[in-house]
Amino acid sequence: MNKAITNIYLPMRKLTQILLIVLASTTVHAQQATVKGNIYDTINKEHLSNTVIALLRSHDSVLYKFTRSDKDGNFSLQHIIPGKYIVLITENTYADYLDSITINSDTTIALGRVPMTLKANLLKEVIVQQQIAAMRMRGDTLEYAADSFKVRQGASVEEMLKRLPGVQVDKDGKITAQGETVEKVLVDGEEFFGDDPTIATKNLQADAIDKVQVFDKKSDQAEFTGIDDGQKTKTINLKLKADKKKGSFGKVDLASDFQNRWNNSAMINNFKGSVKLSGYGIMSSTGKTGLDWGESEKYGGGNGMQYDEESGGFYINFDNNDDLNNASYYGEGLPKSWSAGLNLSDKFDDDNQSLNGSYRYNKLNTLGSGKTISESRLPGNTFISRDSGTNFSSRQRHSANAIYEWKIDSSTSVKLTGSGYTGTTLGSSISNSFTTNKAGIKINDSYTKTASSGENQNLNVNFLLRKKFKKAGRSLSLNINEQYNSNNSTGTLYGNIHYYDDTTGVMYVDSLTDQLKKNSTSINTIASKITYTEPIIKKLFVEVNYALRSYTANSKKLSYDRDDDGKFSQLNDIYSNDYRFDVLTNTGGAAFRYNGKKVTASAGTDVGFTNFTQKDLMNDTTYKRDYTNFFPKANFTYKINSTSRFQINYNGSTSQPTINQIQPVKDNSNLLVETIGNPDLKQAFNHRIFFNFNSYKVLSQRGFYVYGSFNTTSHAIVTDQSTDLATGKTTLKYFNRNGNYNFYSGGGYNMKLKKLDMFVNAGFDYTGSRYSNRVNNKDNTTNNQAPGVRIGLQKYKEKKYNFYYNSSFFYNFSKSSIQESNTTNYWTQEHNFNANITLPWKLEINTDLQVNLRQKTPSFTENNNVFLWNAYIGRRLLKNDKAIIKIQGYDILNQNKGYSRSINTNITTERNYETIRRYFVLAFTWNFSKSAMDAQPAAQ
Repeated sequence: MNKAITNIYLPMRKLTQILLIVLASTTVHAQQATVKGNIYDTINKEHLSNTVIALLRSHDSVLYKFTRSDKDGNFSLQHIIPGKYIVLITENTYADYLDSITINSDTTIALGRVPMTLKANLLKEVIVQQQIAAMRMRGDTLEYAADSFKVRQGASVEEMLKRLPGVQVDKDGKITAQGETVEKVLVDGEEFFGDDPTIATKNLQADAIDKVQVFDKKSDQAEFTGIDDGQKTKTINLKLKADKKKGSFGKVDLASDFQNRWNNSAMINNFKGSVKLSGYGIMSSTGKTGLDWGESEKYGGGNGMQYDEESGGFYINFDNNDDLNNASYYGEGLPKSWSAGLNLSDKFDDDNQSLNGSYRYNKLNTLGSGKTISESRLPGNTFISRDSGTNFSSRQRHSANAIYEWKIDSSTSVKLTGSGYTGTTLGSSISNSFTTNKAGIKINDSYTKTASSGENQNLNVNFLLRKKFKKAGRSLSLNINEQYNSNNSTGTLYGNIHYYDDTTGVMYVDSLTDQLKKNSTSINTIASKITYTEPIIKKLFVEVNYALRSYTANSKKLSYDRDDDGKFSQLNDIYSNDYRFDVLTNTGGAAFRYNGKKVTASAGTDVGFTNFTQKDLMNDTTYKRDYTNFFPKANFTYKINSTSRFQINYNGSTSQPTINQIQPVKDNSNLLVETIGNPDLKQAFNHRIFFNFNSYKVLSQRGFYVYGSFNTTSHAIVTDQSTDLATGKTTLKYFNRNGNYNFYSGGGYNMKLKKLDMFVNAGFDYTGSRYSNRVNNKDNTTNNQAPGVRIGLQKYKEKKYNFYYNSSFFYNFSKSSIQESNTTNYWTQEHNFNANITLPWKLEINTDLQVNLRQKTPSFTENNNVFLWNAYIGRRLLKNDKAIIKIQGYDILNQNKGYSRSINTNITTERNYETIRRYFVLAFTWNFSKSAMDAQPAAQ
């Protein structure tokens, strides 16, 4: 017996119509199958008697049997022959209930409690769902109805995302949903210019979006087998409105102050049938680049557990960069950018084949300056370092990616994915610094000048073959992946350091460095995995797999000193090395998955055998090690109802040391902080638990969510810091340490105040970490915590005004065991207010105020509060107000400041850097659309 159920509510049919059908029908008594259930009023919470239950043949809708419910709401239809039927339940004043069933043998189908809804309530629900169903859960996907979150006419998708409960967008366009960074943005479920989410969020119009879906995108393998492999990517899918899927639409932006500020961009989308073609171009000196928000992280980094004040969270970031990229050290600077791209998507061969590909070009020039203050807590002393300098960087990149899928037949498919880029970098910097001890006496000062140029390449190819067999749940898949990265750079490092007596302040050493650096790194990874799934019993499946992975990294670092003739010919052995790191891993495992109506769960483990081979090619030494690892994983999801869901999962994974962490050579890119790799490093093992609960009430327009994650690391790779108390010079070496962990959690509640016609929301965040390292031969533990609260409200009055206000308050605690009395505690506040007012004669005014308040500390006494006020006044033009011309002011109060504060183990750093300040432009925006419905969106 199989039962396929689809619940449908239809308008009431008169009982007399059913009786007429009864007279014209023939009743057949055959096998002894039975359908039974209980009729229940969902509003009044009572059983319904005398309700008509009719059984209709599915193929012609002719009445086969009928009965009525008894006084307790129970009913039973007996003597039913096998076949497909429709159960029709009708009762006066109630909406009809339909249920499709299939009967295969002599058995009993128990429909259980059948919910009946009053017509009045159902009509109310339908109206509410069509107009204000702001959020709902669909499976594992949280879905927002875009039109329920009003924004000004012509606003971008990014502006709309800022209104969504549980979603935050920072000043760089980085999106966080449910506490996790969104790594991918899809449009109608397809790639849109590869891995650059900002192309979609900054350039597509909000009024083109029907739904915003937030979910954890599983790997292709997990989506195929249904068994979680622990690989997830936080993803947003933008579903376009129907009229935007045919025809063309886009936007043109032109803005200039006719001096040194300009922002010109254009995007066009042309959709015809299954063919989707999109193109864009950007020229800007106002910071609009179209670059992925992670791009800056690829050009710089630090070491250890860090707190990021902007996002209110802690993170671990290891510096894998071997280029002299001091050009990005001081921050954003004053940028000039050029970007262009083309994206094509098509389905053909009766949708059995699909192709999606894109090309992008990016160039970014940045000129900047800044200053940095760092407080380093040491056993028995505290150093304060001050640094100031200027920098220039130029980066350009050509990128391409493609996805091809072929459904060979109903059971076999192939997916081929490829992406890659080639790029160049150019940078230079000049900096001056000095360090004082606890007594305020200067112990060193330095002058540093660098210049570098480099090339980088990347290639990532993935092949996936999937095969399903006749037996439901039985499948076989093969996945092959190759990744290649290469970086080559050449640069010069010139530095002059003066050391002073720590009691008298008299200089006693003058140290000079003048070197040529030639660095090259290549990493190649080839991995393959074969997976087989088999059903054990109904709803229970098993997966077995085998994987082979080969990782090869080569790193050559050469430093040359000047000879007597002024040429860089003398190889410096201390800062030079040629190293190879090979990792071969064989993995096999099994997992079980249960797929129930309300509960889905999976659990299993892999066993990995890993071989390390390390070769110091310059010193002709080889070091080999073997590891055996277990990779447990478990996932549990409980669907409470259609709008509420709870999920918890656990995953265990290893982290291999990077080539830079393991290579035994000193890096003096920072002359006062040298880093050396450790060839004895072990791999780290991470245990991560994550939970998430969502509940949304459509009719009451109320929603609640809470999430959290805890991660602990065994054999974490941390730093052994050795600082000379006389000179202030520091050496960092990596080693393994247990006891490190980090966590984050958050939640929120949102609702609509119906009397005020206003949406309000409130929430909390809590992040923290424990980071253990070593400072001057003493064990050190740094504990960081950052609790915070958020509130927000928004209101929209059509053709009159709309506004929103969001604010957050965080308090930060940091304490290191080497100086427990010296704590770093401070609060931060952020307030955002935006309003748009529509005036007569097609005029409109927009104002946007961002306020950042930061508490001073004993070490950081400068006022770094920012009141950033942007506004414009404009007039709409052309038919359907599809264009606007405006005078726009940025940082009208001229108070913008480039600023950041971070906590890195026992070091707290505050940076101030040059950034874009007040300017005014004349701007013109034209939003165009041509579709079957001739819909014309308004301009921004």
